[in-house]
Amino acid sequence: MTHTSISGGLPQRNVGPLVLKRSLELLGHAQELIPGLTQSMMKRPEQFAPGSFPVYLERGMGALVVDVDGNEYIDFVCGLGANSLGHQHPAVTQALRAGAELGLLHSLPTPLEISATQRLLDVAPNAEMARFFKTGADATSAAVRLARSITKRDPIITVGYNGWHDHFMFDTPGVPAPLKDLTQRLPLFTLEDEQRLLETLENRASEVAAVVLSIPYNRCLDKAFFAKLREVCTRGGGLLISDEIVTGFRLALGGAQEYFDFSADLVCYSKALAAGLPLSAVVGPRHYMSQMADLQVSTTFGGDLLALATCEATLQVYKSTNYIQHIAALGKQLQVGVNRVAIELNCQLRVGGYDAIPFFLFDTAPARHIELMRRFQGEMAQRGVLLRRDLNFIAAAHTEEQIAFTIDATRESLQVMRQDFLY
Repeated sequence: MTHTSISGGLPQRNVGPLVLKRSLELLGHAQELIPGLTQSMMKRPEQFAPGSFPVYLERGMGALVVDVDGNEYIDFVCGLGANSLGHQHPAVTQALRAGAELGLLHSLPTPLEISATQRLLDVAPNAEMARFFKTGADATSAAVRLARSITKRDPIITVGYNGWHDHFMFDTPGVPAPLKDLTQRLPLFTLEDEQRLLETLENRASEVAAVVLSIPYNRCLDKAFFAKLREVCTRGGGLLISDEIVTGFRLALGGAQEYFDFSADLVCYSKALAAGLPLSAVVGPRHYMSQMADLQVSTTFGGDLLALATCEATLQVYKSTNYIQHIAALGKQLQVGVNRVAIELNCQLRVGGYDAIPFFLFDTAPARHIELMRRFQGEMAQRGVLLRRDLNFIAAAHTEEQIAFTIDATRESLQVMRQDFLY
């Protein structure tokens, strides 16, 4: 079975600036009702191009979305990476109908808990048991608690964004100050950062409960780094937790573990796990995961039938189609095309990182990058393309025609920016 897109269409082109009247009306209403305007910080208007970028979407089909003012776009935001198959994929809609017919949430466990777990273990490397949760932060927090229980240690080292819970965001308002002593956050944006992480872990080998690693997206790591990290963790006795909330089912069917050929002690999944339904999981070998039964780790909604049914269907699509190869090939087409256009126009914009999750970068100075990217996002939106300011996503529903359309929109957008002397 090969992958076919459910929507190969292109957005209707806008003439002149976007009309965003309804979006702005809703934004004014939301400001009175919702702290932070929406449920995710990464969906707030300031993450895009305020005034020249839609605020509210109404519906989606395949890789296309329509905002509340009727404007159409190719969607590379993809629900912050959760919409791995695109919008209204047949496998997802069929799973939702089947799950709803069984009920939404029962008073006792259901067979779906077992079958969905088995389906996940069939694709997760080195995993023998799994537990489901609802969000990525749920999963990473459960993994940290399990690691602390196993090792009888408290300190952790975190790399990348691992969730909003206190032990990760120890330096944000509302978090008790003493927690900062239990977490050390380290970057991994440069080659020098790799050595610093390994050296820090070596120096703290006897005290660290776990390293929670979410890989950087601005550059590609190599297998040698993961081999060294695995060796240091094993020697020190701390657990290696692979945060695959973003990379799971994107870099490879088996995620970063398969892609980089290493073995983590625990792995956390979410986002693409159920193609947009709220679901996350922790997986690992039996000798570790079995100990979670003794912890106070529980969630009412972990067994909801809609998410579990969708998880089963989604994982089946990943296994039985060329999904992984498809998103990688389209991501490479986008990267090569955008970079070629930028070089031709003498623009510093580059797309890098991993093929399936292309990373856009104008400038290594954050303020300058945001300044240029906001203008670029606005110009691209006017031409029917939605982009995040850095990490973007390829979904199963994207097509070669849509990637070519995006490259053409890039050329037009950069030409306008050059005329305005922005680069």
